[in-house]
Amino acid sequence: MPLRSARNRLTCRLMLLAVAAPLPVFAAELGWTTREEMAALPIEQQRPIPAWCSGTYYNPSLGEPDPTADTEVTMDRSRLVPGGLAELIGDVEIRQPGRFIRADRAQLDQDTGDFLLEGDVRADSTLFSARASSMRGNTRTQAGLFTEVEYALFDISARGSAKRIEQSDQTVYIDAGSYTTCPPTKRGWEIGAREITLDRDKGWGTARDMVLRVRDVPVLYLPWMTFPIDDRRKTGLLFPSLSTGDDGGLDISQPVYLNLHPQMDATLAPRHIQNRGSGLDSEFRYLTHFGQGTLSYGWLASDRQFDNEDRELGRWTHDGQVRNWFLRADVNYVSDDFYFKDLETGLDVRSQTNLPRLGEARYRGRTWTFLTRVQGWQTIDPLLPDQNKPYRRLPQLALTGDPALYGPLKLLWVSEFTRFDRDTDLLQDNITGDRLHFEPALSLPLTRSWGYIEPRLRLYHTRYALDGVDTLPSREPTRDMWGASVDAGVFLERPQDFNGDSWTQTLEPRLFYNRIDFEDQSYLPNFDAGELTFGYSSLFRENRFTGYDRIGDEEKLSMGLTSRFLHTDTGREVLRLRAGQSFYYHDRRIQLENRPVDTREWSPVVADATWYFSRYWHLFAETQWDRENDRREQNSLRLGYSDGERRVFHAGYRYRAREDIQQTELAAIWPVHRHWSLIGRWLFDIEEDRSLENLTGVEYRDCCWQLRLVSIRDLTDRDGDGTLEADQTFQLQIQMLGLGGFGGRLESLLERSIPGYGRDYARQDD
Repeated sequence: MPLRSARNRLTCRLMLLAVAAPLPVFAAELGWTTREEMAALPIEQQRPIPAWCSGTYYNPSLGEPDPTADTEVTMDRSRLVPGGLAELIGDVEIRQPGRFIRADRAQLDQDTGDFLLEGDVRADSTLFSARASSMRGNTRTQAGLFTEVEYALFDISARGSAKRIEQSDQTVYIDAGSYTTCPPTKRGWEIGAREITLDRDKGWGTARDMVLRVRDVPVLYLPWMTFPIDDRRKTGLLFPSLSTGDDGGLDISQPVYLNLHPQMDATLAPRHIQNRGSGLDSEFRYLTHFGQGTLSYGWLASDRQFDNEDRELGRWTHDGQVRNWFLRADVNYVSDDFYFKDLETGLDVRSQTNLPRLGEARYRGRTWTFLTRVQGWQTIDPLLPDQNKPYRRLPQLALTGDPALYGPLKLLWVSEFTRFDRDTDLLQDNITGDRLHFEPALSLPLTRSWGYIEPRLRLYHTRYALDGVDTLPSREPTRDMWGASVDAGVFLERPQDFNGDSWTQTLEPRLFYNRIDFEDQSYLPNFDAGELTFGYSSLFRENRFTGYDRIGDEEKLSMGLTSRFLHTDTGREVLRLRAGQSFYYHDRRIQLENRPVDTREWSPVVADATWYFSRYWHLFAETQWDRENDRREQNSLRLGYSDGERRVFHAGYRYRAREDIQQTELAAIWPVHRHWSLIGRWLFDIEEDRSLENLTGVEYRDCCWQLRLVSIRDLTDRDGDGTLEADQTFQLQIQMLGLGGFGGRLESLLERSIPGYGRDYARQDD
């Protein structure tokens, strides 16, 4: 019979103890909701289920918790015993929104707060479900004890059973118990232990006399181990990485995670390569008031395939901010030029011709920006000529700003001092020295809602103090030039209706006139001048070169047209079309690398389109056509898909006539079944009719396991003589979900190989 009274408020403490503390619960039946059961619920009660799982833990009948709601207690009969003992007898049920307790009998000592539940005890909440033969505890100390219990924890998707479970604050003690994250319908893996401790404050569990069973078969005994019960970090073993390759043979590493401090951790991974030897990969991460950073170090002792020499790799990266100062460092070291060709590493350092060594501090104010930087390089390409090796900047100091002068008139200030240095064996013109550059400009931007015009007048002054000059006419050359430009555009728009949706189409014509007169610059060194890849934005640049050693002579008029299609309700840009071309009034005589004078009157026609034709799909296409020579200069096409969950697809094509490049690329991670996904990447060189890289693999995932097996075949220059040879490796990773995370060499490989892939892919809904 229903009963609500002051006396029953005392009885409610039984339920509040069981549900306020997140006690474990078994989910073999109760609390486990299958896909079919979830789909049958009203829409407002449905919860997402990971695509690879057959269900999830959920108690929809309990509703949402409401501590202020009345508590309803029902039983067959009740009585008060002298001494303050309250007894509830026969089918005792205690209900409150989001909480439920059931037992055959219940006792509560109102003086001490001790309570006892006996007979088919059932405790459910939105966080757990439990079945036990009895439960006792104290309402005042929030302590509880289950016997012969089965449990499930909803938030971490874990379940198990135990002879005895004791709750004390946020710590659960399990005697003769088990623990697994597999669903009730699976017997994937399970930890059985004499004693298990789950510390929710720390986010980790501890097992003693532990036996790991895989499909009920004992595979491992440990006297002691720890494991995670949420996303927080804890010192312990991570899952090993296993691979095999043509050169190295079997390659295995066993990472060990060290949680040194809430703002510091490290990973040590002893590594053995069958045909080379043993070594260690390591990574140290930190977070301070000055920013966050990573120190990485890899070492292989006495490589048997490299004249028994030790081989090393190191890196330090840092990003931080202190008020208006932004700090950055990227320092790399490798022991030899062939490290990346011979050794696959889990350290996040990519193979490059020049490894950067950089440290900088940048101040950003409202008007002014100041940069101080030191930058060096380690060249690891033995075929790179000395004259092509990059210069060190020791240091580089730059000041830029845009202060207002009068009304809309602004000063655009650019200044930089850099000292350039490098070590080469050049017998002539091993030029080093200082460069001071000033580039002030007056700008008058006039803007309206329908358009803008911005005339600009700019001066260029550069002076040098050089060493190692043999053929240049002066050790202290200077250059003074001027340039003028006018940039103007109009914004037009009109409403459109299509397929019942409202759209806004814009039309944005743009004109850009730029003039820089020719001045001979052959008497100047070239420390850092380069050319950007030509594209739509190049039409509207004042200087077609990067750096300050070369100022491109040109008088041009660029014409561009942009049209955007915006969804009126959301403002989302769905389609962007652009096209443009430049007309040159004079030949461009300033060129790099002794290239001939560019005599074309018209630049290539540049056109590109970006189309977000669905929530997940996007397409980018670009073409460049040389009208005067009636040929294409460049084409690129990229088609991408990413649903933010399990599906990633990328298809690409690129053609560049000047670099003689014509390649296609396919990359994807795509599920073919609820549990199975295919992994692949194919990079093909059309000009040479050969595959540059093939990556194929498979991933299996359910609520218990995650497994990846990947084969990588690529071309590598093993001897450093320019001859490419095929090399193939296999990598395997296995994870029991709930006992650690993915990562390591395979994860870094997938991030680099598949556009749109990120580390979060591997941890979704874990």
